[in-house]
Amino acid sequence: MKNNAETTWQADIDIPSFPKLTGDTEADVVVIGAGIAGLLSAYALAEAGKNVVVLEKQRVLSQTTPRTTAFITQSIDVDTPDLIDMYGKEDAQLVWQSHGEAIEFIERIIKKEKIDCEFMRCPNFQYANDRKERREIEEEYAALKQIGIRATLSDSTTLGFGNRGVLAIPKQAKYHPLKFLAGILPALERMGVRIYEKSEVKDIDGDLPLKARVGSHTVSADWALTSTYHPFNNPKEVFLKKGMYITHVVELEVPKGKYPEGIYEDQDNPYHYFRVDSGKGMRGKDRVVLGGEDHRKEIPMHKKSFEALLGYAEDLFGKKYPVVRMWSGPIEEPVDGLAFIGEYDSHRIVATAFSGNGMTYGVITAMMARDLVIGKENPYTELYRPGRTPTMKQLWKMGRDYTEEFFRGAVANALK
Repeated sequence: MKNNAETTWQADIDIPSFPKLTGDTEADVVVIGAGIAGLLSAYALAEAGKNVVVLEKQRVLSQTTPRTTAFITQSIDVDTPDLIDMYGKEDAQLVWQSHGEAIEFIERIIKKEKIDCEFMRCPNFQYANDRKERREIEEEYAALKQIGIRATLSDSTTLGFGNRGVLAIPKQAKYHPLKFLAGILPALERMGVRIYEKSEVKDIDGDLPLKARVGSHTVSADWALTSTYHPFNNPKEVFLKKGMYITHVVELEVPKGKYPEGIYEDQDNPYHYFRVDSGKGMRGKDRVVLGGEDHRKEIPMHKKSFEALLGYAEDLFGKKYPVVRMWSGPIEEPVDGLAFIGEYDSHRIVATAFSGNGMTYGVITAMMARDLVIGKENPYTELYRPGRTPTMKQLWKMGRDYTEEFFRGAVANALK
């Protein structure tokens, strides 16, 4: 089995190219990384009247962002009962609130810029495959009620596949991520944001103004945001607080109308997740984009993981559907379950370890970076602070989860 060179999102869109930095320049803010976090941060900062330069070492939107399944959800990769236990009820509410605001931010931009990107509000169906998973969605439902999140729990027969119950969270969303982000590029140009490709930053140094060095050239700025998958300067505030993982994705062609349009997650570990897109398959059929079988990056499990993923799809749907394409993507997991976003040193901001929630954490980065630069208080500053010290409870719970994922995922697949 071979990964496709391009993903579902790259197959039907061309991203414009941008020049290489060829001289010294100045800005209010220099953003390193032109993925979702970098481009949306540039948008939010430019909206606030700031002069922004974006530097990308490869091509715009060519690295991690295109390899997503593009779920836009309030739920994160930590179950809500564990989230409440690790952080308390109030902080758990803040986590869900921040991701909810991220969905609203995306929807606002789409309407303002009139972007056609297949955005739709839809339910997030968390389904159970067996009795154990049924107990888990019941516990999730009870925890969501504690923090005021609306959801329904039912014995659903309407999903088109067998299950032991479904927890449905309304008003989540999905879209075509590259059509969305390509759609804001004209707005960035209109607002004066300068984007440079093939311009790798090797260092940020100096007192104010900070100096981002690209070869022999320098961008001088009052603020610097590093929004890359793996921060090039690896600040000590996030060093050893994250792990590198790989997730695997397959695109399947399914009969039109067979499964309700929406986003889906099971409760397995490693868990599986998919989206159904109406009329987006070949020959007018629907599209299923299914991901899962995550494992540590250093474990070479790609072929086995794809085999397990396709086997899961056949078991779930009761039929082997045609495979359109498949790919893998990187995931950075934080040791305590939450991303690291914020100021780690004077006027230096980092955003990393988004787990499987890059679509919303990228937006949260934009909102938090904007507020830091303009001096506005943000309710999530302490929650996502890069320099926070994980508690023993947080480390134990996340360590338990990652260990279970390792043995039930990579090890189990290797023995097949």
